Amino acid sequence: MTITEQTSPAVTPSPGSGYRKMFALAWPVALSNSSIALFLLANLFWIGHLGTTAVAAVSLCGHALFILFGLTQIVNTGTVALVSRAVGAGEGEAAWDASMHAIVLGVVMGLGLGLLAPFLAPPIIGFFGVSAAVEVLAIPYLEISLFSQTLIFLGMAMGASYQAAGDTRTPMWINIGAVTLNVIIDPLFIFAPGEREILGVDVGWLGLGVSGAAWADIVAHICGMSFFVGWSWYRSWPFPKPNTTQFRLRLHQFWRIIHVGVPASVSMMARPVSTFFLLKVIASFGDSAVAGFGIALRAFNINWIFLAGLTAAVSTLVGQNLGARQPEAAERVVGRGLWVSISLGILFVVGYSSIAEEFVGLFDNSPEVIEIGARFLRILAFSMWASSATVPLVAAMNGAGDTQAPMIAAFVSNWLIKLPLAWTLAVPFGYGLDGVWAGMFVSILLEAALVLVWFRTGRWKTKEV
Repeated sequence: MTITEQTSPAVTPSPGSGYRKMFALAWPVALSNSSIALFLLANLFWIGHLGTTAVAAVSLCGHALFILFGLTQIVNTGTVALVSRAVGAGEGEAAWDASMHAIVLGVVMGLGLGLLAPFLAPPIIGFFGVSAAVEVLAIPYLEISLFSQTLIFLGMAMGASYQAAGDTRTPMWINIGAVTLNVIIDPLFIFAPGEREILGVDVGWLGLGVSGAAWADIVAHICGMSFFVGWSWYRSWPFPKPNTTQFRLRLHQFWRIIHVGVPASVSMMARPVSTFFLLKVIASFGDSAVAGFGIALRAFNINWIFLAGLTAAVSTLVGQNLGARQPEAAERVVGRGLWVSISLGILFVVGYSSIAEEFVGLFDNSPEVIEIGARFLRILAFSMWASSATVPLVAAMNGAGDTQAPMIAAFVSNWLIKLPLAWTLAVPFGYGLDGVWAGMFVSILLEAALVLVWFRTGRWKTKEV
């Protein structure tokens, strides 16, 4: 049987806008992200056994990698906007073509970052001026992690194509499988024989320390993406390949993806890149400050477990409904998503405020780290209601291809407000780390306000991609 004879989910011009449809798209993404968040926490847990210096090194690298992860939004957002519009309009050939171009673009971008790894890692880590002990662990960890970017970008392009076609379950199972494998092999790569036991079983093998965690991640990614590509080839991707179409690379199609995706990427990167420079200030207060900050940021990965699912559902359904020429249905999707996100925001505030010390203490029991991390977690927890409420608004604009407004809001709040305000409060005014946390708090509220103002203009409903 040939590939084109395989059956695949049909492209439909009736995307829907109800809670049931939203939940059907959201829960696989939420479950997938929960597995990733749990992996990050498990990874930090094992690293924590190597000491505060190791936690600080991985925390620095984690932030740098999150910044670079923002580049994947060029592929992700552009693919979702183009493919979901085509799916909503019932244009299967256009959806398939956009998906193939996204995959090629993702591979090229990932290869570029991987090749630059030896040149990027030393200056990135050196920028912070951390202790030599942290630097010697962080640089090789970051180099190895950057080497795996081709797999990450490829996975992002393929996952976005499946999502835009209405299939979020297949990427979910791929992620869960890869993360499960990663959690299993992580201690094997990190610890040496006899160094660590679980339930009386020696789990040490290679003894690579901090770098071992990065190598375990690469192995898991290779296994996961190999299966994903093989499965997609067998099923002819998330929708049937048109029998009459010969795939040709066209610069115009790449430009369409980039035109929509770059502002979304800049928007996503504005926060971590500005925080990257802010880490210079945080690092000046010592390794414990960096470790506490990094642990608290990992807590916000838990938020994204649920909000990522909501984002995927809203952006996909908005794009499909606009493709089907049903802007009223797209607006209903956003309204329902808003109720869900506000409810989640309230839960985040209550949860983080209640268990801040206990959460930080899971990963580093140093009293100074616990105090710093818990204080940061509590202060920013009260901004969760605002940031959570903007999630469906930004998702709607991204799904519609109207990505410039969120980019401007992110730039203004993070670069014109957060950086100068946090530094001013922390250093000249002498508030220290509390000044940094306060600056971040104000920028989150401002960004939410700017996004809301633009969304209410309704221009996203008439955006052409």
